Amino acid sequence: MNKITIISLVVLSATMSVAYSEISKEKHQEIMEAFRYWKQVAEDAVSDPSTENMEKLSRGIEKMRRPVIFPTEERFVVRDELVQAMLSIPGSVGFFEKKYYQAKKEWKAGSLRQQEYIDVIGETIGTIRYLPSPESVRVLGNLIDDQERLTADEVERMPVAFWALRGLMNLIEDGPVYSDDYVEQIIDRKMWVLWFEQVKAGTRTFRFKGDPQPYTLAGPAEKELRPLRDGDEGVEARRQKTTERGNPEISTGTGEEDGRKIPWLPLGLATLLAGGGGVYWWRQSRKAAP
Repeated sequence: MNKITIISLVVLSATMSVAYSEISKEKHQEIMEAFRYWKQVAEDAVSDPSTENMEKLSRGIEKMRRPVIFPTEERFVVRDELVQAMLSIPGSVGFFEKKYYQAKKEWKAGSLRQQEYIDVIGETIGTIRYLPSPESVRVLGNLIDDQERLTADEVERMPVAFWALRGLMNLIEDGPVYSDDYVEQIIDRKMWVLWFEQVKAGTRTFRFKGDPQPYTLAGPAEKELRPLRDGDEGVEARRQKTTERGNPEISTGTGEEDGRKIPWLPLGLATLLAGGGGVYWWRQSRKAAP
């Protein structure tokens, strides 16, 4: 991590600490009341997984990752409760998968406006990316070949594959490392395609962040599998090559997202794309809700 990055992180940390300390008693009570509301949403969805309750649960998961909405550490606890509630509902990943493909079908048929389709992409992939389940890996992996570019506006011209890859990066602990072969807006899509081919073939396992258990698409695995193919030299070898080339690196980990590294020069572009492509989530965060 370079000196500029360290300074930036220190400033960000100090700013967040000030923000937390400046929450008034009334605001804190309001936040606690909102947390109670979202916990009740989780209970309601588990007991009655209706479309309305599933979509409420999805909105809650999204809101909990927004410090602008809930600037307290308790939001992580509430988010975990919402995620666990979603995972406990049979077919929850399939619910959002089906919703995505139905929206795509309607968009292709002209019965759904493109912006509406983009909003559904935001809701469905934005939820699945927080659900550590082999089903989530299957759904997102099958979308990394969808490179049809959407043209709702200038900043949303990334393909569905971009958001599917971001989703996998958010879930997977031991996915491909970054290289100097950038495909699809900083993300090395070719490496992820190879990775998912191996996962589908049953020759590679994967781990979710914070979980040492290896998985296949069928569920927990007895042991970790790591095939080697031409060009697949392993994590450490590729990192060493990157270091030898002298590429400065910066960690993008925030405690919520992936903690892997990306080159410094394309960082501004990646930030711009991620911010622009998050229009849907920004719109959702402004919806009236506790």
